[in-house]
Amino acid sequence: MVDRSSKEKLDYSMRLMALVLGLAVKSVKEYRGKEGISRLKQTFAKAGMDLGRAEKRRLKLSRNAKGLHRIEEEALKAFNIKYKVMKLSNENYTLRVYNCPHGENFKNTGAPAEVCDVFLGLDEGIVKSLNPKLEFTLTKHILRGDKYCEYVVRPVKTSKG
Repeated sequence: MVDRSSKEKLDYSMRLMALVLGLAVKSVKEYRGKEGISRLKQTFAKAGMDLGRAEKRRLKLSRNAKGLHRIEEEALKAFNIKYKVMKLSNENYTLRVYNCPHGENFKNTGAPAEVCDVFLGLDEGIVKSLNPKLEFTLTKHILRGDKYCEYVVRPVKTSKG
């Protein structure tokens, strides 16, 4: 039996997770269309809310965009992801991700671009758990041809402005 390094084990686990999630999203898209993808994303968002509440308690976070950055930063560092914070305040957060292993693994498995939309439902839920007056959007997307992914958190737009 080959003894693998922690990095090799993590890489293998990430590739396997990408394959499974990619297949699930591809199947839902094929058989249930946009409605199926929307429901799957909602499921991930609910799980993200639970995760966000747990991380808020664990890390003793503030209920704002800076709190989200603390959560994101832990994951980014754990997965050795290159990133740059473009903006960070209590209500605004813009993060660029340059070498997302999830995106690369999804691309390598031929998963549809919606796989990231579903997966990032987790981030949407985390944001809502921290502060329902903030929203999460993905403005750039590697699987859709951009050079990096860009996450933006900002105050929810209301009819008053």
